[in-house]
Amino acid sequence: MLSKRAPFLTALLAVVALVAVVAPAAAQQGTIAGGVTDAGSGQPLPEAQVSIEGQSTGSLTNQSGRFRIAVPPGTYVVVTQMIGFATRRTQGVQVAAGQTANVAVALESQTIALDPIQVTVGKKAEKATEAPATVAVVSEIKIRDRVSSGPIDHVKDVVGVDIINYGVSAGNVTVRGFNNIFSGAVHFLTDNRVASIPSLSVNLMQFVPSNDDDIARMEVVLGPGSALYGPNTANGVVHLITRSPLDGSNTSVSLAGGEQSLFKGAFRTSHLVGENFGIKVSGSFFKGEEWPFVDATEVNAIAQAAKNPAAFANAFGITTAEVARVGKRDYDIFRWGGEARADWRFVENGTAIFQTGRSSNSGIELTGLGAGQTKDWAYSFYQARFNLGRLFAQAYLNTSDAGDSFLLKRGKTLVDKSKMWVGQLQHGVALGADKLDLIYGIDFRRTTPESEGTIYGRYEAKDAITEFGGYGQAELNPSPKLSLVGALRWDNTSVLEDPLWSPRAAVVFKPKPGHALRFTYNRASSTPTSLNMFLDINGGLAPSSLGDLGYLTRAVGPGEDGLRFQNADGSFRGMRSPFSGSAKTVQTVTAQNLWNNAVNLLVARGAIPAAQAPFFRGMNMSSVGILGLNPLKPTVLTPLAQLKVADVPRMTSSTNNTFEVGYQGVLGNRVALSLDAWKSKRENFTSPLTLWTPVLLLNAAQTVPIMMANGVPQASAAALAAGFGPAPLGVVTDPDVATTGADLFVTYVNYGEIDLWGSDIGITVLLTPQWTFEATGSLVSDDYFEPDLNGTKQIVALNAPDKKDTLALAYRGASNGFFGEVRNRFTAGFPASSADFQGTGCIPGQVVGGLIEDCVESATITDLSLGYRIPNLGATIQATVSNLFDVDYRNFVAVPTIGRLAVVQVKYDF
Repeated sequence: MLSKRAPFLTALLAVVALVAVVAPAAAQQGTIAGGVTDAGSGQPLPEAQVSIEGQSTGSLTNQSGRFRIAVPPGTYVVVTQMIGFATRRTQGVQVAAGQTANVAVALESQTIALDPIQVTVGKKAEKATEAPATVAVVSEIKIRDRVSSGPIDHVKDVVGVDIINYGVSAGNVTVRGFNNIFSGAVHFLTDNRVASIPSLSVNLMQFVPSNDDDIARMEVVLGPGSALYGPNTANGVVHLITRSPLDGSNTSVSLAGGEQSLFKGAFRTSHLVGENFGIKVSGSFFKGEEWPFVDATEVNAIAQAAKNPAAFANAFGITTAEVARVGKRDYDIFRWGGEARADWRFVENGTAIFQTGRSSNSGIELTGLGAGQTKDWAYSFYQARFNLGRLFAQAYLNTSDAGDSFLLKRGKTLVDKSKMWVGQLQHGVALGADKLDLIYGIDFRRTTPESEGTIYGRYEAKDAITEFGGYGQAELNPSPKLSLVGALRWDNTSVLEDPLWSPRAAVVFKPKPGHALRFTYNRASSTPTSLNMFLDINGGLAPSSLGDLGYLTRAVGPGEDGLRFQNADGSFRGMRSPFSGSAKTVQTVTAQNLWNNAVNLLVARGAIPAAQAPFFRGMNMSSVGILGLNPLKPTVLTPLAQLKVADVPRMTSSTNNTFEVGYQGVLGNRVALSLDAWKSKRENFTSPLTLWTPVLLLNAAQTVPIMMANGVPQASAAALAAGFGPAPLGVVTDPDVATTGADLFVTYVNYGEIDLWGSDIGITVLLTPQWTFEATGSLVSDDYFEPDLNGTKQIVALNAPDKKDTLALAYRGASNGFFGEVRNRFTAGFPASSADFQGTGCIPGQVVGGLIEDCVESATITDLSLGYRIPNLGATIQATVSNLFDVDYRNFVAVPTIGRLAVVQVKYDF
């Protein structure tokens, strides 16, 4: 009997033994339990995924939104995820043996992520879908998950944004085209502060001292900016907003390294001193090696400087030490920056903010006069702002100090100690149970350039600009579904003879929350900057063969009196020539003077012995024809009698009138969609630096019989004519502008009208709580235009592709710590025209050669970002590879080829 019972007893003893072992273990376990609800409605959320960060342990909520997870004693991070809702991480959940830790989780609808709150439009916080303009928001998450070399990296994939990327971290940004190599077209703000370099009015985003750890978000307004922002918003707004120290105490430190010898570090530390006062300090440094590029004009300048340093120094008004650095590119990049900020919440709805920052920058920056070598160029700001309810006031000062920077083609040290003083006051009030909302305010800005004659030349003592404006906006809400917006702004600018009026009107229809259909009209203006009006600088050797002959480039603004090249009877006021004996001397435009210049050229080339020069100069060449040549149209020779060089009048404001219809909304709590169609009329378009003065040639064939009549054998006369015939012998000039040589004038002008239309689309799809898909596309009607100026068609390039799109797939695993994104960008080819940078060979009638290159080619570029957040450590390892497949491409002409850039970063948050 016993033997028959043995298996049963054995099994029973085994069960008893197992219970004896497991019971104490179970007693050592703890539990995390709780409920998950919708933060908006308070309703329970079934089938939400609840997991423990760094572990495979997890659970789904039941129909009542409840969950229960058994865990060993310890401290945990609970991650809650659900499609259509933002992921929630609950930190510091402590579990004791045999005890239950209760966790209540309220998930925010992803509508908030897809339709974020923004403040750019009118400084009043509102949802993106409810704004009377198309607004794209680059979130803190996107900024945090990408290793960047500067703020420009975060907006390069935003719908409607165009970028000229000419370096590892350097580039220019515009919205909906009309970019330039030295651009300040877009209204660039940082924390409500204009962030462009004061008198130059150029947007060098890499000069901003804020680092990625400090950026809360970036907002982009497509099309003309609101009337609330004043002049210079005709081409959209980019607003970088930093984090407030009142958000909490935390510190982050990061180090990164990669290709192009890149190495960078950053830190940010924020501390609360009590509940209502916070301080923040941040800093960063960046070093690397720029993409290589050989500029033919710089190579020519090096050769000429080496051949005769004294003559070169005299021609350019520089020292022998400055001669030695002409054309010698230093490819090393070094930049550091830092900010300090204090926020005081003195009442519940009132805050005072004090902020200052400084950056120092060394590297290569491209200008309208070729590449510039920046050496310790410092940019600083000092800002105080205040808000109490709807009252907003601020004052700030931006300063610039060019250090030992210079143009590579010339070598002369540039002085820029410009300042910009700004004061702003705004108030708003809601009336009639919020049926009517009013915003009104005033702005003051004074820009004071100081270049010691190195940038503003003859205008140095009269180049300050003062601007004052006022505005008002009314938003009528007759129903929750309809908003009517009207605004009007008045501005007075010291360099304009008449004030500016900028109206704005919009109808916003909101059929239900999270959806809006907009019909808008905006008239926005861009006023002339100090650079547009008062630039006066020797730009170094002229490009191509003109530089070989000794011609120089001078960038000169029209000032208040304009530039004049012809008299009332059509005769030219003068010319200058590198062959006249004194290149800065103004000559009368006659065939005889041009012949004398030709003789000097032939003597210099050894074709005529110096002793015979008086004999040749004595020949009467007054009957020989004179021809004019625009170097940008080298195949077109114009007889002098038909040659017209328009005067350049005092500049006026450029206006952009835009009609737009758009939709922005969130579909099914998972898809964000924006659609826009727009049409613009630009009046008095402000050109980039444009070559204005033609060169003059003699009709060489007509000199042969005259030389023969003076005893020169036919073969010798023909050879001499061939020797000088193709060479420009003078350049039309304005005698009122003092020069050191024979300068080709490049200047800013206002063209006539330009009409264009386009459309933009952006879509974001939440595929799962972890996976997101994004797509954007933009179309513009034309990539170049030919407006009329005094009866002559001029080429104005969009300087941006007429078609571009992006596709992106992103993964963000809150529970496992992994995140990443792959993004593909396509840009169509386009013609480029901006000062020395001419790539118009694809335009009918344009010929490649001389100053003209072929157009920019199309490109498809893939970027990859990967990262991992180490559980319970606060550390993150991430890598970003721009141009993953190392495609050789340039997104402008005469700029370096951009290759792959891989960067790895380690970041620690505590």
